[in-house]
Amino acid sequence: MKIKRRSIMIIVILILLNSCGRFIKEEPYLEAEQTHALKAVDGLDLPQDTGQLAIPDIQNDTFKPLSIDSVRPPEMAFAKRRSADENVVIIDADGVPTMEIYNDKDAWQLMNEDLGAHWYALESNEEDCQITLYYDDPINQTVEDQGFFKKLFTFKSSYIDRSGQYVLTCLKLPQKQQIWVQTLDFKTPSAFVVDDLFNQLFTAATQ
Repeated sequence: MKIKRRSIMIIVILILLNSCGRFIKEEPYLEAEQTHALKAVDGLDLPQDTGQLAIPDIQNDTFKPLSIDSVRPPEMAFAKRRSADENVVIIDADGVPTMEIYNDKDAWQLMNEDLGAHWYALESNEEDCQITLYYDDPINQTVEDQGFFKKLFTFKSSYIDRSGQYVLTCLKLPQKQQIWVQTLDFKTPSAFVVDDLFNQLFTAATQ
């Protein structure tokens, strides 16, 4: 019985060895041969196969450190709106945020209504239909509400404080009225400021 088992094991081992030998012999890479070296073609250069590329010289003044302003995302555009009846619209009039009114609301009265908790009237001129406002950026209150230790371990924010004076002007035409806002030096305010102000005006003009 032992001889029979031994014979079976030997036969199995021989079959496995024969299969492995056939598998190895059939591998194609065993028949691979070394190819001839590349030869230069007349008029053409051999490719650079060293894997090394020349590093250009860098002048000290070529690269300058980035400033916060250079990496700051672009200013977002203010929100343009239109009432359901299209009697009140907020548009960009040649870069100036402007609200146009086509209903019976009076532009001067709208400008003198409550414009929100962050807006304060400094000076008004009804003849010129113009009001100078002061905007208190709500970020200031947020900073004041922070605790001492939070202020102590908080890095200086890159947020730009939008507090300051802004001029609100109106123009009454036969078919429509216009209200626009600018800075004291006649520049376009931040979209954040425009939206905060015009949201109040738009609500009052559409009620």
